[in-house]
Amino acid sequence: MINTQARGAPDAPHLSSSTIEHEDMSSHLTQDLLLHRDGRLTVKQVSLLDSASSLLRFQYELSEQLCWSMQAMLSGHSLFVDLPQGELLKGTKEGLTAVLEFAEEKLNITHVFVWFMKNRPDKLILTRTFCYLGFELIKPDHLIASIAGDLHLMVYTIHHSSEE
Repeated sequence: MINTQARGAPDAPHLSSSTIEHEDMSSHLTQDLLLHRDGRLTVKQVSLLDSASSLLRFQYELSEQLCWSMQAMLSGHSLFVDLPQGELLKGTKEGLTAVLEFAEEKLNITHVFVWFMKNRPDKLILTRTFCYLGFELIKPDHLIASIAGDLHLMVYTIHHSSEE
């Protein structure tokens, strides 16, 4: 989910990684865990869904007064992103690129899936934007497409080199 918000509002409390190392992780399910902060991108773990899945929040500064946040589910070797209604704001492409770079470098995943409603008026613009970023349309005969219903699905495949 992508949300825009004015900057300056108090943020949820953060836990340092040293705190997490010494305490039971299950006691922190309702608090955000800061995973990464670099330049304009901040990544937090919002909650653990189970032992292999968690909900992440990506926040990207568009300007000093405006930022957007996007929630995604990390499960296994895939990141699943639901795009809400509303057009992409100026600077969002750079934010999405930063999210993809983080996913590729830090999350050890192989796929990023995005989906949005097929009847969106900006479906063609979104499809073009995500194709520009390296996403591909999921073929109709793919297993995940068979359960998608009214969703338009795209996937970004991360090819890790043998050196990694």
